[in-house]
Amino acid sequence: MKVISCASYHGTGSSAITDFLSEFSNIYSMTNYEFRFVQDPDGISDLEYNLVENHNRHNSGHALKRFKKLSDFNAGTKFNKRYEPFFDNQYKKITYEYIDKLTDFTYKGYWFYDLYDRGTFYYYLSRLPEKIASKLHGSPEDITFTNPLPNEITYCSYPTEEQFLEYTRDYIDQLLTIANKDKKPYIMVDQIVPPSNVERYVRYFKDIKSVVVDRDPRDLYILAKYVWHDAIVPTENVEVYCKWFAYLREHRKTEVYNPEHAILVQFEDLIYKYEETTKRIMEWLNLTEEQHVSPKSGFDPAKSIKNTRLWISNPQYQAEADEIAKRIPEYLYHGVE
Repeated sequence: MKVISCASYHGTGSSAITDFLSEFSNIYSMTNYEFRFVQDPDGISDLEYNLVENHNRHNSGHALKRFKKLSDFNAGTKFNKRYEPFFDNQYKKITYEYIDKLTDFTYKGYWFYDLYDRGTFYYYLSRLPEKIASKLHGSPEDITFTNPLPNEITYCSYPTEEQFLEYTRDYIDQLLTIANKDKKPYIMVDQIVPPSNVERYVRYFKDIKSVVVDRDPRDLYILAKYVWHDAIVPTENVEVYCKWFAYLREHRKTEVYNPEHAILVQFEDLIYKYEETTKRIMEWLNLTEEQHVSPKSGFDPAKSIKNTRLWISNPQYQAEADEIAKRIPEYLYHGVE
């Protein structure tokens, strides 16, 4: 089973890849729902850093707890189902087995961050008896320290890089095999790897390729500010927006995508150069025309073109578009005049 993913810089059109690949008979698509447990804070990458690259008497075990907490959230609840339905309600079970495999041993004990993670109010409340005792007695030897978390479990884990990668690949493969309900040779998973530092993330998979999608900064600004009213994209002024846009792509000044694992596709090329661009993607993924059974049923360039060159169809945005073009000209799309 080969894994295909897509990555974006937020709002840059990676769903076009998901929609396009859903048109193929040999690809099982997990929809546009984002599965970010590999790249997000407290996810797989952070876990490797704390267990393997920077093993520490406190941080390593706590990283497993943080990963477990993130996984519990990702699993969802009865009222807000997230990952579980995609993985035949086995996501949490398989994740706990993965955590157990990484864990060398456990013991009852706590650390400062076990209190801190429960909130500052809880932390200061738990320390209150000792503070009162120190005020009354003054001498440390007269103070009896209490254990605010007598049942807290501390994890101990120190895998080698080879062990971590083996366990992780098996874990992700097990999840995606269950998710691939039609047992197709390809599975499409949205946002499971980021657009940056790709070579780090592909190590967690047995076989993955990722399409990184970018788009003209002028359209993203107009859509985020006037259509989506997006709070993530900083549109309070053009200067800050341009700094943010360039900041997210700083890695591309040094990172060169290995074509074995990733390619960069311009969103506009999927529209204005549809045949050429889709052919490039298909050849890269070893897909054939015969397998493309429902062309333009998922991604239709005739519809998506309405979300491009918005400063032309909406002249009131021309001044802002011109300022963006002046500040970050290297990111403009020039494929159509």
